[in-house]
Amino acid sequence: MKTKALTLLFIAGLLTLTSAGCDQQDNKCGKTASSVASIQQMEENDEPATENESEAAEPAKKIKVSIDDSGLSNNHSVNVGDGERNYYKYDKAALGTVSVTLSDLPETLADIQNMTLPKGMNDIHDTPYLCPALLVCALRQAFIDKDECKAMLNYIGRKGHDVNTGIVDGYPSDWSQLFQYRAIPSILSYFEGATKQNSWTPSKPITMKMQLTQYSYTADQFVVRLLIKSAAKSSPQYIEMWMEDTDDDGNYDFFYPVNYINLAHSLGEY
Repeated sequence: MKTKALTLLFIAGLLTLTSAGCDQQDNKCGKTASSVASIQQMEENDEPATENESEAAEPAKKIKVSIDDSGLSNNHSVNVGDGERNYYKYDKAALGTVSVTLSDLPETLADIQNMTLPKGMNDIHDTPYLCPALLVCALRQAFIDKDECKAMLNYIGRKGHDVNTGIVDGYPSDWSQLFQYRAIPSILSYFEGATKQNSWTPSKPITMKMQLTQYSYTADQFVVRLLIKSAAKSSPQYIEMWMEDTDDDGNYDFFYPVNYINLAHSLGEY
Protein backbone atom coordinates (compact mmCIF):
# COMPACT_ATOMS: atom_id res chain seq x y z
CA MET A 1 0.00 0.00 0.00
CA LYS A 2 1.28 3.37 -0.94
CA THR A 3 1.30 6.10 1.68
CA LYS A 4 1.46 9.69 0.53
CA ALA A 5 3.60 11.77 2.86
CA LEU A 6 1.82 15.04 2.24
CA THR A 7 -1.59 13.48 2.69
CA LEU A 8 -0.62 11.94 6.00
CA LEU A 9 0.73 15.27 7.16
CA PHE A 10 -2.62 16.79 6.25
CA ILE A 11 -4.58 14.14 8.09
CA ALA A 12 -2.28 13.92 11.10
CA GLY A 13 -1.36 17.57 11.47
CA LEU A 14 -3.98 19.72 9.79
CA LEU A 15 -7.18 18.16 11.04
CA THR A 16 -5.98 17.13 14.51
CA LEU A 17 -6.91 19.28 17.47
CA THR A 18 -3.39 20.32 18.44
CA SER A 19 -3.79 23.99 19.12
CA ALA A 20 -2.14 23.70 22.54
CA GLY A 21 0.88 21.95 21.10
CA CYS A 22 1.16 24.53 18.34
CA ASP A 23 1.11 27.34 20.89
CA GLN A 24 4.08 25.76 22.63
CA GLN A 25 6.01 24.88 19.46
CA ASP A 26 5.13 27.57 16.94
CA ASN A 27 8.13 26.85 14.77
CA LYS A 28 7.14 23.21 14.29
CA CYS A 29 3.46 23.68 13.40
CA GLY A 30 2.14 24.47 9.94
CA LYS A 31 0.20 27.70 9.83
CA THR A 32 -2.99 25.93 8.73
CA ALA A 33 -2.89 23.44 11.57
CA SER A 34 -3.16 26.20 14.16
CA SER A 35 -5.69 28.21 12.17
CA VAL A 36 -8.06 25.29 11.65
CA ALA A 37 -7.87 24.07 15.22
CA SER A 38 -8.33 27.48 16.79
CA ILE A 39 -11.90 28.62 17.42
CA GLN A 40 -11.09 31.74 19.44
CA GLN A 41 -12.34 35.05 18.15
CA MET A 42 -10.08 37.91 17.12
CA GLU A 43 -10.72 41.25 18.71
CA GLU A 44 -13.06 43.40 16.67
CA ASN A 45 -11.30 46.18 14.80
CA ASP A 46 -12.32 49.41 16.47
CA GLU A 47 -10.22 51.67 14.24
CA PRO A 48 -12.17 54.53 12.63
CA ALA A 49 -13.28 54.02 9.06
CA THR A 50 -11.15 55.52 6.33
CA GLU A 51 -12.49 58.29 4.11
CA ASN A 52 -13.29 55.82 1.31
CA GLU A 53 -15.07 53.48 3.70
CA SER A 54 -17.15 56.27 5.21
CA GLU A 55 -18.29 57.33 1.73
CA ALA A 56 -19.49 53.84 0.80
CA ALA A 57 -23.24 53.66 0.32
CA GLU A 58 -23.42 50.21 1.88
CA PRO A 59 -20.49 49.58 4.22
CA ALA A 60 -19.43 46.00 4.79
CA LYS A 61 -21.18 44.09 7.52
CA LYS A 62 -19.25 43.24 10.66
CA ILE A 63 -19.49 39.47 10.44
CA LYS A 64 -17.73 37.22 12.93
CA VAL A 65 -16.71 33.69 12.02
CA SER A 66 -16.09 30.75 14.36
CA ILE A 67 -15.06 27.20 13.53
CA ASP A 68 -15.65 24.32 15.93
CA ASP A 69 -13.78 21.16 15.01
CA SER A 70 -14.03 19.54 18.44
CA GLY A 71 -16.32 16.93 16.85
CA LEU A 72 -13.42 15.48 14.87
CA SER A 73 -11.47 12.44 16.03
CA ASN A 74 -8.29 11.29 14.37
CA ASN A 75 -6.18 8.14 14.13
CA HIS A 76 -8.77 6.32 12.01
CA SER A 77 -7.51 3.98 9.32
CA VAL A 78 -9.12 4.53 5.92
CA ASN A 79 -8.32 2.56 2.77
CA VAL A 80 -9.08 3.95 -0.67
CA GLY A 81 -9.63 1.47 -3.48
CA ASP A 82 -12.08 -0.06 -5.91
CA GLY A 83 -13.37 -2.84 -3.68
CA GLU A 84 -10.76 -5.33 -4.84
CA ARG A 85 -7.55 -3.39 -4.41
CA ASN A 86 -6.54 -0.62 -2.04
CA TYR A 87 -4.55 2.18 -3.66
CA TYR A 88 -3.96 4.45 -0.70
CA LYS A 89 -4.03 4.07 3.05
CA TYR A 90 -4.68 6.94 5.43
CA ASP A 91 -3.37 5.86 8.83
CA LYS A 92 -4.48 8.92 10.78
CA ALA A 93 -7.64 10.03 9.02
CA ALA A 94 -9.86 12.50 10.86
CA LEU A 95 -13.56 11.58 10.95
CA GLY A 96 -16.45 13.46 12.48
CA THR A 97 -18.27 16.79 12.37
CA VAL A 98 -17.16 20.41 11.99
CA SER A 99 -19.40 23.44 12.54
CA VAL A 100 -18.89 26.83 10.89
CA THR A 101 -20.83 29.76 12.36
CA LEU A 102 -21.36 33.23 10.87
CA SER A 103 -22.91 36.05 12.88
CA ASP A 104 -24.75 37.18 9.72
CA LEU A 105 -25.09 36.31 6.04
CA PRO A 106 -22.52 37.99 3.79
CA GLU A 107 -24.22 39.59 0.79
CA THR A 108 -21.27 41.22 -0.96
CA LEU A 109 -17.62 40.58 -1.67
CA ALA A 110 -16.80 43.38 0.78
CA ASP A 111 -18.71 41.52 3.50
CA ILE A 112 -16.48 38.47 2.95
CA GLN A 113 -13.24 40.43 2.75
CA ASN A 114 -13.99 42.28 6.00
CA MET A 115 -15.10 39.33 8.13
CA THR A 116 -13.56 38.83 11.56
CA LEU A 117 -11.90 35.44 11.24
CA PRO A 118 -10.90 33.07 14.06
CA LYS A 119 -7.58 33.74 15.75
CA GLY A 120 -4.68 32.56 13.63
CA MET A 121 -6.52 32.95 10.32
CA ASN A 122 -5.65 35.75 7.90
CA ASP A 123 -7.62 34.58 4.87
CA ILE A 124 -10.74 32.54 4.15
CA HIS A 125 -8.54 30.05 2.28
CA ASP A 126 -6.51 29.16 5.39
CA THR A 127 -8.99 26.39 6.26
CA PRO A 128 -10.98 23.87 4.20
CA TYR A 129 -14.13 24.46 6.27
CA LEU A 130 -15.17 28.08 5.68
CA CYS A 131 -15.53 28.23 1.88
CA PRO A 132 -18.54 25.84 1.62
CA ALA A 133 -20.61 28.11 3.87
CA LEU A 134 -19.55 31.18 1.90
CA LEU A 135 -20.44 29.47 -1.38
CA VAL A 136 -24.02 29.08 -0.20
CA CYS A 137 -24.15 32.78 0.70
CA ALA A 138 -22.81 33.70 -2.72
CA LEU A 139 -25.33 31.50 -4.52
CA ARG A 140 -28.10 33.25 -2.62
CA GLN A 141 -27.11 36.42 -4.50
CA ALA A 142 -27.26 34.74 -7.93
CA PHE A 143 -30.71 36.11 -8.75
CA ILE A 144 -30.48 39.23 -6.59
CA ASP A 145 -27.24 40.72 -7.95
CA LYS A 146 -25.58 38.60 -10.64
CA ASP A 147 -22.37 40.65 -10.74
CA GLU A 148 -21.97 40.52 -6.97
CA CYS A 149 -22.59 36.78 -7.04
CA LYS A 150 -19.82 36.28 -9.60
CA ALA A 151 -17.41 38.47 -7.65
CA MET A 152 -18.06 36.50 -4.47
CA LEU A 153 -17.74 33.11 -6.17
CA ASN A 154 -14.54 34.08 -7.95
CA TYR A 155 -12.98 35.27 -4.71
CA ILE A 156 -13.99 32.12 -2.83
CA GLY A 157 -12.75 29.96 -5.70
CA ARG A 158 -9.08 30.87 -5.24
CA LYS A 159 -9.67 34.51 -6.06
CA GLY A 160 -10.93 33.88 -9.56
CA HIS A 161 -8.53 31.16 -10.68
CA ASP A 162 -10.17 28.15 -12.33
CA VAL A 163 -8.14 25.05 -11.46
CA ASN A 164 -9.15 23.18 -14.61
CA THR A 165 -8.50 25.84 -17.25
CA GLY A 166 -6.33 28.48 -15.60
CA ILE A 167 -8.85 31.13 -16.69
CA VAL A 168 -9.05 34.05 -14.28
CA ASP A 169 -12.85 34.25 -14.65
CA GLY A 170 -13.40 31.24 -12.43
CA TYR A 171 -15.87 28.39 -12.97
CA PRO A 172 -16.71 29.12 -16.66
CA SER A 173 -18.49 25.79 -17.09
CA ASP A 174 -20.55 26.35 -13.95
CA TRP A 175 -21.84 29.79 -14.98
CA SER A 176 -23.94 28.42 -17.85
CA GLN A 177 -25.43 25.76 -15.59
CA LEU A 178 -26.16 28.17 -12.75
CA PHE A 179 -28.05 30.69 -14.83
CA GLN A 180 -30.20 28.05 -16.46
CA TYR A 181 -32.15 28.39 -13.23
CA ARG A 182 -34.54 31.25 -12.62
CA ALA A 183 -34.24 30.94 -8.85
CA ILE A 184 -32.69 28.79 -6.12
CA PRO A 185 -35.33 29.30 -3.42
CA SER A 186 -34.02 26.78 -0.88
CA ILE A 187 -30.27 27.43 -1.16
CA LEU A 188 -30.09 28.50 2.51
CA SER A 189 -31.36 25.06 3.50
CA TYR A 190 -27.72 24.05 3.97
CA PHE A 191 -27.76 26.12 7.17
CA GLU A 192 -29.21 24.98 10.48
CA GLY A 193 -32.83 25.90 11.20
CA ALA A 194 -33.87 26.56 7.58
CA THR A 195 -37.06 24.63 6.75
CA LYS A 196 -39.81 24.77 4.18
CA GLN A 197 -42.20 25.88 6.92
CA ASN A 198 -40.17 29.03 7.66
CA SER A 199 -39.42 29.76 3.98
CA TRP A 200 -35.87 28.43 4.31
CA THR A 201 -34.80 31.05 6.83
CA PRO A 202 -31.79 29.85 8.84
CA SER A 203 -31.43 30.40 12.55
CA LYS A 204 -29.05 33.05 13.83
CA PRO A 205 -26.16 32.86 14.21
CA ILE A 206 -25.85 31.16 10.82
CA THR A 207 -24.42 27.64 11.23
CA MET A 208 -23.39 24.98 8.74
CA LYS A 209 -22.39 21.50 9.88
CA MET A 210 -20.20 19.32 7.70
CA GLN A 211 -18.80 15.84 8.04
CA LEU A 212 -15.59 14.04 7.25
CA THR A 213 -16.34 10.40 6.50
CA GLN A 214 -14.31 7.54 5.05
CA TYR A 215 -15.53 8.75 1.65
CA SER A 216 -13.93 12.15 2.21
CA TYR A 217 -10.57 10.64 1.33
CA THR A 218 -9.89 9.77 -2.30
CA ALA A 219 -7.10 8.61 -4.57
CA ASP A 220 -6.39 12.29 -5.25
CA GLN A 221 -4.00 13.35 -2.51
CA PHE A 222 -4.77 17.04 -3.10
CA VAL A 223 -8.54 16.82 -2.57
CA VAL A 224 -10.64 16.37 0.56
CA ARG A 225 -14.42 16.00 0.35
CA LEU A 226 -16.69 17.66 2.89
CA LEU A 227 -20.20 16.27 3.30
CA ILE A 228 -22.99 18.79 3.98
CA LYS A 229 -26.74 18.30 4.32
CA SER A 230 -29.60 20.39 2.93
CA ALA A 231 -32.99 20.22 4.63
CA ALA A 232 -34.49 20.37 1.12
CA LYS A 233 -32.68 17.25 -0.14
CA SER A 234 -32.84 13.63 0.94
CA SER A 235 -29.13 12.96 0.41
CA PRO A 236 -26.12 14.93 1.65
CA GLN A 237 -23.86 16.70 -0.84
CA TYR A 238 -20.08 16.51 -1.18
CA ILE A 239 -18.00 19.62 -1.69
CA GLU A 240 -14.48 18.98 -2.97
CA MET A 241 -11.80 21.23 -1.53
CA TRP A 242 -8.46 21.54 -3.31
CA MET A 243 -5.39 21.70 -1.07
CA GLU A 244 -2.07 23.40 -1.77
CA ASP A 245 1.26 23.57 0.01
CA THR A 246 2.15 27.08 -1.10
CA ASP A 247 5.45 27.40 0.81
CA ASP A 248 6.67 23.80 0.36
CA ASP A 249 6.94 23.15 4.09
CA GLY A 250 5.12 19.83 3.92
CA ASN A 251 1.81 21.18 5.25
CA TYR A 252 -1.25 22.13 3.21
CA ASP A 253 -1.95 25.79 3.84
CA PHE A 254 -4.31 26.97 1.07
CA PHE A 255 -7.77 25.55 0.35
CA TYR A 256 -10.42 26.41 -2.22
CA PRO A 257 -13.49 24.68 -3.69
CA VAL A 258 -13.16 22.85 -7.00
CA ASN A 259 -16.75 23.68 -8.01
CA TYR A 260 -20.03 24.91 -6.60
CA ILE A 261 -22.75 23.95 -9.06
CA ASN A 262 -23.51 20.72 -7.19
CA LEU A 263 -24.74 22.83 -4.27
CA ALA A 264 -27.43 24.34 -6.48
CA HIS A 265 -28.28 21.10 -8.26
CA SER A 266 -31.91 20.02 -7.63
CA LEU A 267 -32.53 23.19 -5.58
CA GLY A 268 -32.84 25.48 -8.61
CA GLU A 269 -36.09 26.19 -10.45
CA TYR A 270 -36.09 26.24 -14.25
